[in-house]
Amino acid sequence: MTRYKYQELFSGIAGMSADLRKKTVTIIGVGGLGTVVAEMLHREGIQLRIIDMGRIELIDIQRQALYCEEEDNKFKAKVVKKRLEEIDSKGKVKTFHEELEKDNLFLLDSADMIIDCSNNLETMSMVGNYVKKKIPLINCKYAGSEGAIFISDKKHLFKEVVDKVKIGEIKDVGALNATTHLAAGIIVSQALKSLVNEKLTDNFIVFDVWKDQIRRIHI
Repeated sequence: MTRYKYQELFSGIAGMSADLRKKTVTIIGVGGLGTVVAEMLHREGIQLRIIDMGRIELIDIQRQALYCEEEDNKFKAKVVKKRLEEIDSKGKVKTFHEELEKDNLFLLDSADMIIDCSNNLETMSMVGNYVKKKIPLINCKYAGSEGAIFISDKKHLFKEVVDKVKIGEIKDVGALNATTHLAAGIIVSQALKSLVNEKLTDNFIVFDVWKDQIRRIHI
């Protein structure tokens, strides 16, 4: 029995399972959203490149998966790599302890998909402008119980859709871990579709887990 038996049984992947494990996804930020996305993709066998220079704080534990209280003040990227390798020692995880800036955007090259979990509008815009039509991109802005996920195959029309929905800041309205888990489920399913060469539809998906609301805005 292979580790990926149930992945292989799923009709959407099936015979593409082995090819899927050759794919690489770059994740920007391993906070509330990035940790969940990283774990889900790692368990599916995807090769990961993770960019984050932050340290763990106790206030992160409530909503950021993979971290424990004894890891307070440790580097997130280092802890994530260690934890993911405990889950699957054969899975490939490469980390970059860096703040993503214009001078090191080359770190995004050579990925089959980029998932921007920075939750920062400036970073999201910078990444979209850099990758342009080269690499499929998914990013997400979230706070409280609300989130907005931008799924882009090759268009990256970020500037045209970002003003369609207003999401607050975590420092002002807090955040539920249910918010990032719902977002991660949508993001990972869309990423897997792209990685098995199923065409993505460019969409803006907005949701509120507290109000049981989700809707799709076609771009």
